[in-house]
Amino acid sequence: MRDLLLAGLLLGALPIIFMRPWVGILGWYLVGLMSPHRLAWGFMFSAPVAQLIAIATLAGLLFVKKAERRAIPFTPEVILLVCLFAYFTLTSFYAWAYPWEMWEQMLKMLLMTLVTMMLISGQRKLFFLLLIVVVSLAFYGVKGGVFTLLSGGEYRVLGPRLSFIQGATNLALALVMVLPAILVTARAFRFGWVSLGQTIDKWRGVIGYGFYAAFWLTGLAAIFTYSRGALLGLAAVAPFIFLKMSRKWLLIAVAAFAFGVIGLTAPDQLTQRAQTIQTYHEDHSAMQRLQAWGVNWNIAVENPMLGSGFSNASMDPDLWLSYANWIEPWAARPRAAHSLYFQLLGHHGFGGFFLFMALITATLVSLARVRIKCRGRDELRWIAEYAWALQVGIIGYLVTGLFLDVAYYTLIYVFIAATVLMVREVKEYNLTGAPLGRVAGASAHEKPSRIAFPGFVRKENRSYSRPSRN
Repeated sequence: MRDLLLAGLLLGALPIIFMRPWVGILGWYLVGLMSPHRLAWGFMFSAPVAQLIAIATLAGLLFVKKAERRAIPFTPEVILLVCLFAYFTLTSFYAWAYPWEMWEQMLKMLLMTLVTMMLISGQRKLFFLLLIVVVSLAFYGVKGGVFTLLSGGEYRVLGPRLSFIQGATNLALALVMVLPAILVTARAFRFGWVSLGQTIDKWRGVIGYGFYAAFWLTGLAAIFTYSRGALLGLAAVAPFIFLKMSRKWLLIAVAAFAFGVIGLTAPDQLTQRAQTIQTYHEDHSAMQRLQAWGVNWNIAVENPMLGSGFSNASMDPDLWLSYANWIEPWAARPRAAHSLYFQLLGHHGFGGFFLFMALITATLVSLARVRIKCRGRDELRWIAEYAWALQVGIIGYLVTGLFLDVAYYTLIYVFIAATVLMVREVKEYNLTGAPLGRVAGASAHEKPSRIAFPGFVRKENRSYSRPSRN
């Protein structure tokens, strides 16, 4: 039944995507991030869902009206992203192992990222893109959090098989990165920062509280993936979230109570995993990571511009071990780098490493500029808040990436695309065409204002005013 339902939804969506290719972008990210077909048990599990949506989107792009298609923004992020892929292509020609499967995945990701920048324009489409990202991953946060409460935390929270969040560690990173965005989405609905029409506005309080619940359940799920990287990532993003939240005294009280309960009732495997962060030298898994870091560093030192190419963990075992600083019976075979930074060094040398870090730095700087330009403008507050959320999510990515090989992680490239779109929207925003005013019943404490997206409110209900330029 689940397979038939998914198949029916897909077949019904393809004509809509062809006629409205921007909807295909939303569908592509929904499938790429949530992987709903991986929750099926029959023929849909292995169906090329993302490929079909991408084909329909690209076909629709050829026939879409010129007014609905934008030029790719010429920003530092786009330039660095293209240069990074070109560099990956160069290192692939000199790779020590077969690199083209990963190269093909990166090509698809780059192509759809650029198409996203062409089809997603305007605040309505941008908001829906951000909402799709949040909902796709909050689904697993809620699912994992409820599962943890029902099972008493005795089992690890896992992502769906054959997806970018498969297993525990990859899911943990996604939950850490999206956690701030879930909080912003909750506040956007709760305080009326956006309006999606009178019908939805009537339920905005309920929707907002629902996202608040998703926020706490997602944090719980991230902890009970039992990923050490997730614990570090949560520790990195928690101070930023704490400073953003109101009623800090209540948050402190709840946190103290929660830590007290966890300290008394937490499963032994959770406390043991946390303790291994300090006693890494006694843990074979941690020592194997240190060995892999040494291998990738030595490869980069010997081949500073090209590295070894994608997937050096699959190269000849004797060659891989020849770069190891030490070998033990339990550490005598090739393995993944288990670090974003050493992965880049080993795969693409110092050239690829610095290009990637330049891309991340440019993204963080652009997000900071978006927040500055939106300061004091209530109608753009939701964009500023999401810019903050992406900044904090990227910090979580960089910290968690200390222990995960996630240089090609799907979500970071989604964040980069969203950043470029935010920069363009803020730059092109015209105050004289901004519908202002609060959602009815919105809290005055938060001073929210409504962004009444065209097509979601009746024409006679729109009010336009020209704010003073002083």
